[in-house]
This record gives sequence, C-alpha cells and structure tokens, in this order.
Amino acid sequence: MNITLLKQLNGKLKAFAIVLLLGATTLACQENKELKEETNTVEASATEATAVVDKRPAPEFFVVPAEMAQKRVWICENNTADIFHVKHDCPVLIECKGKGTFRNMTLARAIEDYDRYNCQTCAKDLDFIYDEDAVRMETGLGQQ
Repeated sequence: MNITLLKQLNGKLKAFAIVLLLGATTLACQENKELKEETNTVEASATEATAVVDKRPAPEFFVVPAEMAQKRVWICENNTADIFHVKHDCPVLIECKGKGTFRNMTLARAIEDYDRYNCQTCAKDLDFIYDEDAVRMETGLGQQ
C-alpha cells in the first residue's frame, strides 16, 4: 500500500511540474511578445522622427560680421541637426539630450565647418547672416 501511495504521489508531482513548466513558458513568451511590440514601437517612432527632419545642404551664402566671428554658439552633433544655438538652454537644443553630443564653438566655425543655420527659436535675429540682399557696411567672413 505504501508503494501505491508513493506512485500516485509521484504521478501527481510530475503532472504538477509539467503544468508549472507550461505556465512559466507561456508567461515568458507573453513577456517576450510585449517586449518585441514595445521595441517595434520605439523603432517606428525613431524612424518617423528621422524621416521628418532631413539635414539641409550647406549654406550657399553667408556673411558673418567681423565683430561676431568669435561669438560662441552651441550645436547638437548628430546625423540630423543642422542648426546652431546662441542660448545653451534653448528648448530645441535641450531636445538633443540623449540623441547626440553638445559642442560649443565659434559662430564662424559652426557655419563654415559644420554647415549650420541659425535656430529660429533662440537665434532668429541672426537671419541676416544668410541674406544675400542685406546691406552691409563692411565685409565679414563668409562665402560670396
């Protein structure tokens, strides 16, 4: 009688172990599926963001006044950014956090070496740098 009881208990333990193993496998598969869906969503968002913002070609014309040539500006160095910022706390520049690296350089270098345009949030007043029709008293640095 003892052996029969042990065989029944052993059979029930095996059945319980199989049910437990199937439950754990099912749970792991569901978590993996949720992780894949979340990863796909993040990748799609990143692709959309990249597709929306295309880097413009280098400025064809610009004139940096001599008194502004050494002015310091900030850039976000990544594959899509093409603007410089005059304020380090510009909301557009802050969006770069985690997506690129920050660099501080002279205005002339930002335009000449990094092909940057002025930010319309913090540097809108510098639009004249790229205006071919603007009247200038003296020639600054730039392409003509």
